[in-house]
Amino acid sequence: MERSVIRAGREACRRVYEFSLRQLILDSLLFFMSMLLGSYAPFEGVSPFGTACVMAAWFIGLNPYFACMGAAAGYLLSGSYICAGAAFAMCACIFLVSRRRSPARVYRLLMLFAVQTGFLLIAGAVFGKNLVLLAGASTVSVFAAVVMGSGLRAFELIPGGRSLTDTELLTLSALAGLITLSMRNYNIAGVSPAMIFAGACSLFAACRFGVPSVAFALTAGSGRALAAGGDMRIIAVIASMTLIAAALRSLGKWGSLAGFSLTGAALYFGTGGTGVMNIPELALAGAVFALVPKSLYLPDSLAENGDAPRPDPRFSQLQLRVASISEVLSELARVYGGEAGKMLACTAAALRGAITGKAACPGFAAEIGAAADARDENERNGDSFTAASIGDKLLLAISDGMGSGSAANEESRSALALLHDLLTVGFNVDDAVTCVNSLLASRGSGDMYATLDVMLVDLNDGTARFSKHGAPSSFILRGGRVFRLYAEGLPLGVIENAPGTARSIRLKSGDAVIMMSDGVSDALGGELIALITDILTSEPDAKKASAQLLAEAKRRGGRDDMTVLAARVEAVAG
Repeated sequence: MERSVIRAGREACRRVYEFSLRQLILDSLLFFMSMLLGSYAPFEGVSPFGTACVMAAWFIGLNPYFACMGAAAGYLLSGSYICAGAAFAMCACIFLVSRRRSPARVYRLLMLFAVQTGFLLIAGAVFGKNLVLLAGASTVSVFAAVVMGSGLRAFELIPGGRSLTDTELLTLSALAGLITLSMRNYNIAGVSPAMIFAGACSLFAACRFGVPSVAFALTAGSGRALAAGGDMRIIAVIASMTLIAAALRSLGKWGSLAGFSLTGAALYFGTGGTGVMNIPELALAGAVFALVPKSLYLPDSLAENGDAPRPDPRFSQLQLRVASISEVLSELARVYGGEAGKMLACTAAALRGAITGKAACPGFAAEIGAAADARDENERNGDSFTAASIGDKLLLAISDGMGSGSAANEESRSALALLHDLLTVGFNVDDAVTCVNSLLASRGSGDMYATLDVMLVDLNDGTARFSKHGAPSSFILRGGRVFRLYAEGLPLGVIENAPGTARSIRLKSGDAVIMMSDGVSDALGGELIALITDILTSEPDAKKASAQLLAEAKRRGGRDDMTVLAARVEAVAG
């Protein structure tokens, strides 16, 4: 009993205090954003945006406690005490629910909406507030949370190389505009923090996204214009500066900064300094941009995914033919559009990767272990798993078919087989998962689907791309501490155009990766992280460690199909 209490306490501490510099920065930004939005009250002392930050953070899998603390602080500073109480109530709900399980995203929104609405109506009735206004603000919080969640998820993707979709770009720009508006018309010695923020956001977007960054200028400028009393010249000024910065991004970071600064200075002196960024604001926005490392917002290559390759004269005749076929497929993808176009575009990208890839000496090696058990010993396991080498990459994947037995096994096995084939011919993880989902959904049966938990590890440098569709969390043991890998996504075959959820991490020598189906995670419950730590720390053999985790799940009454996949990654000497 005492050991169970210690393990539960240890797990709670790890869940709250897991540390990385990137996570600390993200949590800090989330705290200050929630505090700022919580202090902004557009409806007679009632603000829906602070609690919307809490919903959005939990909705996409960020640490919601920082958002709760920030929102409560903002409400208390602005005197919205009822809303502060709602934020604390939502924090308590998240804590109690998270101790038992990790509910689906839609249930998270519904639970927090119910808690917030119930608290606001009860408190409003006690203190004589307008109940219709409170109920309306609670409803606005839900819609704002969906937009904020998509914007925050897009913000997490900025350091990576994947281009943002139109929806992600718009929601990210909407989030920037809302933050700018919440800064209101504050001025410090004639300098507006909102203007600095709007300018810096537009400058970052211009360097990262090019011409589409004008959307940032429009939304951020709109937020500043509304806060400043409706001076629409601000929007035109920021949009012009952003457009010039985007046009010069081919010259690199400093080219964009020079274009933005010179345009802003010309507009300032040309208009007599009315309705534009003044020189101190322009200098501070440029300083923020200059001080932030390029690696945090700019990928290694600015080339768009659809750019056609230019065949190198040194290519062999076969490579030239493959390059030509790739160009034809890219053109057909643009003509057809829709799902067929996506398939053709994925194939073209795979062919381009096949002729431009460079061989490298693997820097890592992996030891793999797996253990599985069927729900009923007389039936086949509905889970399927694979651990396979694909060139210089390692594929780890688990799929859980709907239900159990042969039908579920066939569904999960088909999903993994198709995924393996697509990755083998050169598809990246994002495109391969999208194609598998589209093909399964297009069958039209409507009654069968499969979860997918996939990680593709590049053994050259340890970069791992993981994607989850209806799958539970995976875990990495590093230096005696457990880190959770979590992403939301519908199972494969449910919706044809389901959004992707792939993310990237960098593995280090000595890391142990644990993946499992929900039968194992549900059985281990609150002791999951403590057991992973104990077993993987004391058992270096990946096969024995996975078998011990499965045995613990069975001992605790697990009755579903169960699968555990473990991998230990070590650097290769020399």
